[in-house]
Amino acid sequence: MRAGTVVVTGATSGIGLETARILARTARRLVVQGPEAPEAVAGALARIGDGPAEVVYVRCDYARLQDVSDAAATIAHEAGGPIDGLVNNAGVPGAEVRRVTDDGHERTLQIDYLAMALLTEWLLGSLADGARIVNLASATHEMASLDLPNLELERGYDPVRAYARSKLAIILFTRSLQRRLPREITAVSLQPGVISTDLLHAMFASRGASVESGAENVVAALSADASGGEYFDERRVAAPSAEARDDALAAALAEWTAAALTPYLPAR
Repeated sequence: MRAGTVVVTGATSGIGLETARILARTARRLVVQGPEAPEAVAGALARIGDGPAEVVYVRCDYARLQDVSDAAATIAHEAGGPIDGLVNNAGVPGAEVRRVTDDGHERTLQIDYLAMALLTEWLLGSLADGARIVNLASATHEMASLDLPNLELERGYDPVRAYARSKLAIILFTRSLQRRLPREITAVSLQPGVISTDLLHAMFASRGASVESGAENVVAALSADASGGEYFDERRVAAPSAEARDDALAAALAEWTAAALTPYLPAR
């Protein structure tokens, strides 16, 4: 990927912050997103600003879909031209008990999946020819199954299950998205590794590799050889779970997602 304009979501901590720091060394312009007020993340933004890239921060709360829609328009404007790379990193762990957003969706599914899909759909028209989209998934998708009638986990809620299902949805979305992307734009999903972040520690009693390692895998995915739709396990193309490769399920999820997001998308 050429050093142009890159958008990184969830860029105020963890893998997203370190990814933005790396990209700031080579990008011309870097648009970063987080849910916090700018003054609350001034230190993080200063760390990103160490590189030569021009850095712009856009605040956006993924628990509010209208906020995502508004922020997408701002991001497109602040990019100042075509976007060469979009890194969808923002995410949260599954809550201990099932929570529902004001939009009426299970919170983990909305923040980790629906908001990502909405932002991506909004920005498609702003992507440069040959742009790359990297959607962060997780190896936990292999333990999940997507039951569309119970997609929002009204029954059988579990925090790890909620998180894993949102990551399975991301892989399915990436595959179906690729089929309609124009101008040699490619979308890939990425398992960045088991990385020691607050998100990992919130759900699993385990340690992982450094945040720097995870970020380097994200940056590598921006320029890795790919025709689109691939799932990367760190730096190698791998086969995701059988369910993640189910085209009929991907189509059904795409239909459900479009219905959920249409009120927040610009008229086309």
